[in-house]
Amino acid sequence: MTFLETARLLFRSHQAEDQEHFIDMQTDPEVRRYAGGKAWSPEKARDRFHNQYLGKPSQTYGLWATVFKEESRYIGYCGLHCESNGNGESVRLGSYIARPYWRRGLATEASRAFIDLAFSQLQFLELFADVEKGNDASEHILQKLGFVYVDREELPARVLNIYRLDKDNWTPSLRS
Repeated sequence: MTFLETARLLFRSHQAEDQEHFIDMQTDPEVRRYAGGKAWSPEKARDRFHNQYLGKPSQTYGLWATVFKEESRYIGYCGLHCESNGNGESVRLGSYIARPYWRRGLATEASRAFIDLAFSQLQFLELFADVEKGNDASEHILQKLGFVYVDREELPARVLNIYRLDKDNWTPSLRS
């Protein structure tokens, strides 16, 4: 089942045939560098795929398998994560693309689709995204889409820069 679609991408639940490409992504040190640290072992990636991704998500929130339509190939996962905090709910955007597909505008295209979903269909008033400090390419994408830096979160061995986009500042037709 296709959850969402753009000109070049489709988003659906993770399927068994995605496993090899998922493992390739998670064992790539450059991909993992800005997604929590060191590359995973193939065993860890396989276990995570089966226990946390396969068949998921099945509803609106979660990280959807991202397929590059031109090649009918799994290239990562993107989506929205809704979390409760002391002030109510907050929604975060996430986008993870395999290295061979970097610098093609695919992360921007995917992000744009989920931003539009958050504001147009789900009626959220704001959206957050976090980026590991030093991931200049991802920060550039967020800034290009209208996100502004609001805070940083220090974790053990990581620093995340937090960005926010207000619905009032989102104009899909003007974003390129």
